[in-house]
Amino acid sequence: MNTTRHRLTLLLGTNPAEPHSTTRMRYAITMVAGFATAVQVIVWLMVAIFGTHLDGPWWLWTPASALAINAALLGLDHVRRHWSNTAAPTGTTRGSL
Repeated sequence: MNTTRHRLTLLLGTNPAEPHSTTRMRYAITMVAGFATAVQVIVWLMVAIFGTHLDGPWWLWTPASALAINAALLGLDHVRRHWSNTAAPTGTTRGSL
C-alpha cells in the first residue's frame, strides 16, 4: 500500500470515496488567490500613486485563474458524484442461460 499517496489524498481532500472530495483544495486555492490578489491590488495602487497613472488591471489574472481552477474542480466533483450514482448496483443479478 502506498501510504504517501494515501496521506496526500487526505491532505488535499481528494479522496474519491468522499462526496465533496476537492473541498479542501478549492478552499486552499481560494485563500491563496485572495491573498495574492490583495497584494497585487496594493502594488497596483502604489504604482498608480507613484507613477501618476493607472496601468491596466493586470491583477485580475489571479482571481480569474483561481475561478477557472475552482470551476474545474467543482465540475470534477459533480462528475464523480454522477458516476458514483450511476455505477451503484441495482440489485439485479445476471444468471447463466
